[in-house]
Amino acid sequence: MSVSELRPRAEIEPTAISLAAGASVANSELRKQTLMVVDDYRSNLQAMNALFEFQYQVVLFDNAKEALAYAQTDVVDLILLDLDMPDMHGYDACEELKSSPLTAYIPVIFVTASDSSDDEARGLLLGAVDYITKPVNLTILRARVRNHMELVYYRKQLEILSSVDGLTGVANRRQLDTMLLQHFASTVRFGHCMTLMMIDIDDFKPYNDLYGHMQGDDCLKRVARAIQSVRRRETDFVGRYGGEEFAMVLPDTDLEGGLVMANKLLQVVRGLNIEHQGASATDSITISIGLTVFEAKSEQAKQQTVEQLIECADKQLYAAKHKGKNRVSYALPNQLLA
Repeated sequence: MSVSELRPRAEIEPTAISLAAGASVANSELRKQTLMVVDDYRSNLQAMNALFEFQYQVVLFDNAKEALAYAQTDVVDLILLDLDMPDMHGYDACEELKSSPLTAYIPVIFVTASDSSDDEARGLLLGAVDYITKPVNLTILRARVRNHMELVYYRKQLEILSSVDGLTGVANRRQLDTMLLQHFASTVRFGHCMTLMMIDIDDFKPYNDLYGHMQGDDCLKRVARAIQSVRRRETDFVGRYGGEEFAMVLPDTDLEGGLVMANKLLQVVRGLNIEHQGASATDSITISIGLTVFEAKSEQAKQQTVEQLIECADKQLYAAKHKGKNRVSYALPNQLLA
């Protein structure tokens, strides 16, 4: 196959039918890499989908701004981006992608009718990984997409290795920060809610002093596994915040659901029966939890930041410690502004 169905804009008639934002027309098999195609002509989008739907999860956009919003909250592995679009120029879209920490890593391939070497140079300088001109040779396009997808796959494998805390096996701080940002952005976008818990092992310094650092490390591992075991969904996320402190992010979880999870955490960790003769409250290892809920149901609420959410959960953690440890303290959604 040497001649593409993808043609320069001047050769095709614009369609009056607009695709829904992020319409996925490929099979939704799990673990398929996601290919985003952004082009304001439906015939081009259909041709791209026909070419790639069996290899990848394909999401189609005829609007660059909607595509950018989708990429902020959903997993995208590679973007095929048209250059000349009515709502936003491809250069501007690429620049916006590269300026956001949530999307800067996504490789972009420009697919455009412009064969100007100056345009190609500008696109590559903005951070695109490739530049393909229309009409497109489908065999070459498929090969280039495959090659870039392979690079994405191997990069993500390296990221997985570098995103795990070496001692406890849960996500490290860097990965925790990234996932918290992504879940927060998704909550704001869809007007949902999310629960954040800051979890700290009670009297851990005295435990290290009394039993030694090797046993302290073993305690951290066991508590981390216990916290992980309470997760109910793949989207529930656990990470090590630092030292003996962990965080759990629960998307689409309100205050009631968060408290159910928090009390289960308290119970599971107590059930480990890790002896601690130096504890101030009990004779075994316990945890304290600071919990807060973010509800993006108003414009005022949507002005909140991740940093404010963490600060609120931290305050509740200190409150739980002050009240006697081995408990959960929480802030209601409207207290975030306090």
